Amino acid sequence: MSYGASFHDNQPITWWKRLPIYAATIITGVLVFGLIASVLIASANGPVMSFAFSGPTFLSGALWQILTYPLIDFPSFFTLLGICCFFSWACEVEKYIGRKRFFQLVGGIILGEALTCLLWWWTFRIPATAYSSYHLTAALLISFATLYPNVEYLFGWVPLKWFAFASFILGSLMYFPSHRWDRLSQLWVACGIGFGFIRWVQRGGEISFPKFRMPNLQKRPKLRVLPTPKEGIAHHEAEPDETTTEMDILLDKIAKSGIDSLSSKERARLEKAREELLKRESSR
Repeated sequence: MSYGASFHDNQPITWWKRLPIYAATIITGVLVFGLIASVLIASANGPVMSFAFSGPTFLSGALWQILTYPLIDFPSFFTLLGICCFFSWACEVEKYIGRKRFFQLVGGIILGEALTCLLWWWTFRIPATAYSSYHLTAALLISFATLYPNVEYLFGWVPLKWFAFASFILGSLMYFPSHRWDRLSQLWVACGIGFGFIRWVQRGGEISFPKFRMPNLQKRPKLRVLPTPKEGIAHHEAEPDETTTEMDILLDKIAKSGIDSLSSKERARLEKAREELLKRESSR
């Protein structure tokens, strides 16, 4: 089970034949639609870049740009590979953190890039522009690698964390020859949000601050030696945890017959047992 996601929040929204439809599936389809629309608008000599995000035009009233700029893209030789990677990483992240927090993650990345453009305009009067889903895809790779850092991802022996780190470095170097520091900062902000959000979820959705303890001025109690207990005194054995036992039975049924074999009451009991275990772990 994932951190902070309910039992139903990790499941597909619906099924198409035998294919599960996640929120990541819908977002991938929207990005493909944006790619096709970008090509058609550009072919008709239309103002395709008016849908990209720009600080001056956004502040002048083009509020739609914050929603349309990830859709502006143009095909290349590796476009299909990029779409497949986006879909794969997005689905894995959604399955782990749940649909609600997946939307929060994607929205945070999109908003973070837009705010970076606005900061460039407010601070240096540079009209930074945000467009395409390239940085969003990179951020999802960082999120995926944060969840499963030691998975052997590339060639069966390269850990995912090093693959993501190398991709981050190469993606950053891409902007150095053209001195596109605005685009470089957008990439760093997007990847930083992807990493930070997953770490936040793994810590239970809470922000932890360092704790400062005041010195204890009270006298420490004196220790005294207790007599050794006599032999033959039986200690009470710990009774088995009913919640854990019930959860094991339901998980065993899922392993044998699949999740669809659970009735609605059994699903509710599994969800309730999971919540009790999470509360117990967080209170330790």
